[in-house]
Amino acid sequence: MKNYNFTRPIDTTEFSDATSLLKDFATGKNTSLNLVEKSLRSIADNHERLNAMTQLFAKEALEEAKEITEKKSTEKQAKVIGKLEGIPISLKESIGVQGQEVTGGSIRMPAKRVEEDALVVQRLKKEGAIIIARSNTPEFSFGHETKSPRFGVTNNPYLKEYIPGGSSGGESALIASGGSVVGIGTDIGGSIRYPAHCCGLVGFKPSGRAVSKEGIFPFMKNNDTYLSEWFAVGPITHSVRDAKLVYEVIAEKPPIDSNDLGKAQLIISTDFDAEIKNEMIHDVLIKAKQSLLNEGLEPKNITIDNISKIHWNFGKMMIKAMKFGLKDWLRNEKDIGISVFVESLRRVIGEKTVSNEIYSVLLASKVLEPSDKELEKMIQFYKKEKEELYKKIGQRGILLLPTSGDIALKHNQTIQIDMSPLVPNIFSPMIFTNVMDLPSITIPAWKYRDRKTGLPTSVMLCCLPNSENLLFEAASKLETILN
Repeated sequence: MKNYNFTRPIDTTEFSDATSLLKDFATGKNTSLNLVEKSLRSIADNHERLNAMTQLFAKEALEEAKEITEKKSTEKQAKVIGKLEGIPISLKESIGVQGQEVTGGSIRMPAKRVEEDALVVQRLKKEGAIIIARSNTPEFSFGHETKSPRFGVTNNPYLKEYIPGGSSGGESALIASGGSVVGIGTDIGGSIRYPAHCCGLVGFKPSGRAVSKEGIFPFMKNNDTYLSEWFAVGPITHSVRDAKLVYEVIAEKPPIDSNDLGKAQLIISTDFDAEIKNEMIHDVLIKAKQSLLNEGLEPKNITIDNISKIHWNFGKMMIKAMKFGLKDWLRNEKDIGISVFVESLRRVIGEKTVSNEIYSVLLASKVLEPSDKELEKMIQFYKKEKEELYKKIGQRGILLLPTSGDIALKHNQTIQIDMSPLVPNIFSPMIFTNVMDLPSITIPAWKYRDRKTGLPTSVMLCCLPNSENLLFEAASKLETILN
């Protein structure tokens, strides 16, 4: 096998998963203070190379870790009280922290100071997690590459010329480089799973309403729109068991379904229309399928039609939603909205005020924004597709798909795909699971690295809402086999 110039991060003891670290805390083998100090050193050592972190809570994290460590040293029997007690966790910049600003990565939008922690942060802190940093995101979390006008470009932790994914790419870069043990991101078109895919990590996108979005940009007030199902909050971790652990902490209702794979079905779409460009992704899908069948899952072939229409409508509906939001977000400190004409002139002289992705949305909205009548037809189309799909999968079904059709791309390539009218593309499987509101988990496949770069591949497993324990069990079986 080819010798690459980087190693899988979980191979080193300092990048152990949270579950292992919590056991080490309980036995006295390691301490929270030691772990936080290591994480801070990693962030400092890698910041110039990666540009993943946007805000560091070093003083606060050290104080919390010291208090936890001292408390444990005085206990007769060292034991973990909170489910995540002493574990350093990072947050996407769009997630509110009390007293801190949310900027959306924008230089136009006035920063919004948050009065209290987002609900997901409150739940993490309640279980003893230590918030160590916040991380970079593309402007308004829009795009599969992590770069923003305010914070700049984030690099892949293994190969600098490649991306860490987006829009939660700051999180994946931090975790893969040892800056934090667990990260919390958001996902509306693959924004948790694609960064996990690019960096060889586990990424879990719950059902849209499974985890509260309270206190998270764009601060949605209406939970009854189609976006409330598409937009999800979830963890990026080193392991499937960590993803399950964190999800049980942040979820509105922890999953209670059976994890018995004995009666589970492996759902295979015989005609899922996705663009796969890397041969190793073909290989890992074949291996994943055979491995799950060997675990006793019953095979079930289904057809999934209309992938191109599902993806195309997603783009048009996102443009409409983004345009509505951008009217407010792009008003500067003088309360002046953006003019596409003026912004075009600014770009000629090198003084642009929005990212290329947001500028593309502004341009595309002139042509592609659907009318209210068209929007309603699209919503009804999705409802019908979703109803039919749920019948095919069933509560004991596990759907196998690629996360992406290619490995991590080089910088400045994703916008050409995101804004292209040619669909489906390499991102279609992730977008499909968002609009169908399927809980989905990306499992890295380090045994199936790209032969040229050594970058990891992955697979994605999906289920219906309320079948998450079954999903985690299947994912944990694959995790061992593929790594």
